[in-house]
Amino acid sequence: MDFNVSMWIVWLILMVVFLIVEAVTLGITTVWCAAGCLVAAIMDLFGLPVAAQVITMIVISVVCFIACLIWIRPAIDAKHSRKADPTNADRVIGKEGVVIKTIEPLSGKGQVKVMGQVWSAKSDSNQTIVEGTKIEVLSIESVKLIVKEI
Repeated sequence: MDFNVSMWIVWLILMVVFLIVEAVTLGITTVWCAAGCLVAAIMDLFGLPVAAQVITMIVISVVCFIACLIWIRPAIDAKHSRKADPTNADRVIGKEGVVIKTIEPLSGKGQVKVMGQVWSAKSDSNQTIVEGTKIEVLSIESVKLIVKEI
């Protein structure tokens, strides 16, 4: 019985294994090894020695890995890490408004009108702000605006 298997078959099997691992992990982890195996399989078809195939597979894998780190991975990460668009709530930060119901720090009650919308509000300094006072929105905490008197 002769078990003389052509190396190109071994390289293709390894390439398929690396691609399956890549498909399962979805993390760009082994695709460069698959590329190295493809080049090594082509080298075997041209009759180049096994040592040259192994060295080339390693070199191609390393070069692809470095290229992935430098160019491909940052592009993918940038595409997936888009900043969230501001909501309507975020747009009121920095805007001026008016107190329509006195802001009382002890009871936690008070309302302001900013950009035509009525919001629950509290003072940044924990002081009472009376109805009719102009305010500026500093931030949002839960569903309440944090405001300061202008």
